[in-house]
Amino acid sequence: AGMSTPKRVNSPAGISSDTRDLLALHAPMTGGSFKESQGSSGKYTQLSEMHADEGGSNGSLYRERKRSRTMLTVVGPPVIITKFNAQGQPEEPRFVHGSIRMLKGNALYLLLVFVPIACLPETLHFSDTMTFLMSCVAILPLAGLLGEATEQVAFHTNETLGGLLNATFGNATELIVAYFALKKGLLEVVQVSLLGSILSNTLLVLGCSCLVVGIRQTQAKFNLVAAQANTTLLQIAILGLVVPTAMESTGQFSAHGAVDLILSRGIAISLLVLYVLYVYFQLFTHAALFESPRASGEKSGRSTEEEEEEEEAEEILLPLSGAMAWLGLATVAIAYLSEALTGAIEGTTAQLGISDTFVGFVIIPIVGNAAEHSTAIVMAWKGKMDLAFGVALGSSTQIALFVIPVMVIIGWIIDQPMDLYFGVYETVITFLSALIVSHVVGDGETNWLEGAMLLFTYFIICFAFFFYHHDPAGAQGAHELAHARFLAEALRS
Repeated sequence: AGMSTPKRVNSPAGISSDTRDLLALHAPMTGGSFKESQGSSGKYTQLSEMHADEGGSNGSLYRERKRSRTMLTVVGPPVIITKFNAQGQPEEPRFVHGSIRMLKGNALYLLLVFVPIACLPETLHFSDTMTFLMSCVAILPLAGLLGEATEQVAFHTNETLGGLLNATFGNATELIVAYFALKKGLLEVVQVSLLGSILSNTLLVLGCSCLVVGIRQTQAKFNLVAAQANTTLLQIAILGLVVPTAMESTGQFSAHGAVDLILSRGIAISLLVLYVLYVYFQLFTHAALFESPRASGEKSGRSTEEEEEEEEAEEILLPLSGAMAWLGLATVAIAYLSEALTGAIEGTTAQLGISDTFVGFVIIPIVGNAAEHSTAIVMAWKGKMDLAFGVALGSSTQIALFVIPVMVIIGWIIDQPMDLYFGVYETVITFLSALIVSHVVGDGETNWLEGAMLLFTYFIICFAFFFYHHDPAGAQGAHELAHARFLAEALRS
């Protein structure tokens, strides 16, 4: 849809009868024509002067994918397959049939069998460690289900509203887990888990994506504008953590004190406003800047065969009510399991002899982001680096600009002293990691060595966190002692 010139689909074998019937039926409805002819290079299908329907300029174009060879290269918005009935009207997806197809489409959903088991820790007499492990396993598929249900809801809306839905629910799992941890007063767990989510996306996921695409391509290109926008916003959000940390370290105020909370809440509100402006910039005023080079008609520098690689079409599997039902069910299940998981953290760390900071920084972020991690890596393996970078960097930016400030505001509401003083060590590690990532994405292309560098950076940080124990009271005492020594030396002189 939206074609101003005839388009031709080259294929040795033409197209299937189902696709032919759909095109022949839909072309007249959109003011276009459809025909299949025999050319010198084999059969081809021609779609001429097909215009977008009433939905706007981002209509749908039917296409078909072969295992051996792609048939059509389409740029622009994602292709969404819609089935039509004999009367030419779009068929309403069936809830049961669509749910079965959705659940069978991802092997991760096999872990859903652990959800009812994880919901009954007291009945099954689980220890804290077993409760924690079972909750982690059960949240893995639910996080993926939450994301897929959000996409299905977005298919029934326009492009702008769909983007807003994905932006809102993109990190719902981390937000839910962090809320229940904050409600229990586990401030350090909330802080390091959010920082861990940022670093797992920017270092682990991005590193894996660069590594796997580097196996198939010498140099892989990506949308530099979107990558730089995300990394710059991420650095600004980290600045919001550096300012309270620097002021506390210089003795301007004490952690979790009145001045610290006022400053943190003011910065949090500022970051939320910046996040809203970024979403508006991305979806409304400068949406074209965030399209891939192929969507903008630019040459990507890839080979002819790679340029012809076709993106898979997306299909509406669920009706709107069914998608919202799955969205609500996944949200409620994650909320219930998050409460059980956060309640078992202290007992688990005591039984296993590991620190709260390691659990919060490494384990919880990987559990909450596993579905996004797998998506980004699969997209990178297929050569879709814009999507891979969008998942990794976009998720990090959303956590830094949206989730962390929201947790500060929620702590204000429920009377928990959640601030932006995350500790000197944690803040320095996060700042340096963001600096490394900005250098990696600065040239608009990547390779396997850059991926390896990001992965080793993440490994070094995780290994250090295994031995690190967050002790704000001890740190504050050490700071006061150093300050007293400084005053004594000044008086002596």
